[in-house]
Amino acid sequence: MLRQRRQGRRGRRAVARETLGGSATTYGLVSAAWMAGMLPGTWLAVRLARRLDDDGALVRGVLATLAVCSLMVLLAATVPAAGVLVPLWLVGGAANGGENVFANLLTARRVPEAMRARAYASYGAAVQGGSMAGFLIGGALLAVVPPRPLIAGAGVVGLLVVLAFVPVLARAARRSSSAGLATPGRPAEPEPAAGDTVGPWLSASHARGSGTSSS
Repeated sequence: MLRQRRQGRRGRRAVARETLGGSATTYGLVSAAWMAGMLPGTWLAVRLARRLDDDGALVRGVLATLAVCSLMVLLAATVPAAGVLVPLWLVGGAANGGENVFANLLTARRVPEAMRARAYASYGAAVQGGSMAGFLIGGALLAVVPPRPLIAGAGVVGLLVVLAFVPVLARAARRSSSAGLATPGRPAEPEPAAGDTVGPWLSASHARGSGTSSS
C-alpha cells in the first residue's frame, strides 16, 4: 500500500512539476485543491439533497457529479501551466463531495437498515480498492507512457462509464413509471396490514431528508 501511494505521489509530481514545470508550492496547492473543493461541494449537495424526495434524482445527481469529475480530469490533460490545475481540481473536488452526499443518501434510503452497514462497507472497499489499483497501474504506466495521454485516457474512460449508465437509468425510470410508482426509483410501498399504520418494511431512513446526516 505504501509503495502504491508513493507511485501515486510520483505521478502527480511528474505532471505538476516535470511536465508543467510547476514549483513545489504549486504542487502543494494542486494537491490540496481537490480536498478544498470537497468542502463547499458537500455543503451545497446536502442543501440540495434535502429537497429531493425522488431517488431517481439522486441517481442522476451521482452520474452528473461523476461526469464533472471525469471532465475535470480530461481538461487537466490540456492545461499549459500547473497553476491552471488548481481551479479544475477545486471544481472536481466539489463534484466529488456532491457525489459522496448523493451516493450515501441513496444507500440510506434504498438499503434495508439491517444491511446498511454491509452496503457502506462494500462501497468504501470498492472506492479504496479502486484508488489503490489506480495508483499502482498509473505508477507503472508512467514509466512507459507520457503523463498527458494517461490523464486524458482516465477522463475519457470516466465519461464513457457515466454514459453507459444513462440508458440503464432511463430504463429503470420507465419501469417505475409503468408500474405506477408514486416516487420514481423508489420501491413500491406494499399495503400495510390491518392495524398497522406504517408497515414493518418501512424504516426511518425512507422519510424525507433522512440519511443526510450519514453523508
